[in-house]
Amino acid sequence: MKRRRNVLDRVAEQVMDLDSPAYGDERERAVFMESSSFGLTTGLYLGVVGAVVASVFGLVLLPVALLVMTIIPSAAAHWYAKRRGVNMQELAEHAGSRSTMVGILVFGTAMVLTFAAMSYTVFTGQPILTAPSLEVIPGEGFLGGMAQGAVAGGMLGGLAAIVGGILSFRRANRRSKASGW
Repeated sequence: MKRRRNVLDRVAEQVMDLDSPAYGDERERAVFMESSSFGLTTGLYLGVVGAVVASVFGLVLLPVALLVMTIIPSAAAHWYAKRRGVNMQELAEHAGSRSTMVGILVFGTAMVLTFAAMSYTVFTGQPILTAPSLEVIPGEGFLGGMAQGAVAGGMLGGLAAIVGGILSFRRANRRSKASGW
């Protein structure tokens, strides 16, 4: 089934770069896709758990943002599959898989708990649990020093990742040119 490619299709093709040798052979490609799916699923579960925890502490906007952030990757996956002629909902229904039911139960339960805790906060004006007070004064005490070190370390780690990625990319390009790929 040929569909007319739109801007989003072209962006998805650029992002996915499915012809890249980075995916390896067929087995490596399958494992790469499985591991990416596992990582996405883990992130989705962490997002809903974070929403539940944030709502228990009386936060209202953060849980909503976390829930939206868990819905977007799933919606993107459904869109991507649909544009390539695969109906993920139909696949799940035909499989009758226990994992599909577990996912539905986990996400449904997390949403109910999140909105129940948010309702408690909205109607009573107070959270279910009060968040512990952590006063952080920059440069003072253990937490102040730890916060400064964490921020500086995070920036240095990000810069190291950028430099390492560029060097790795350049090394891979030199090897591919040397081998005639």
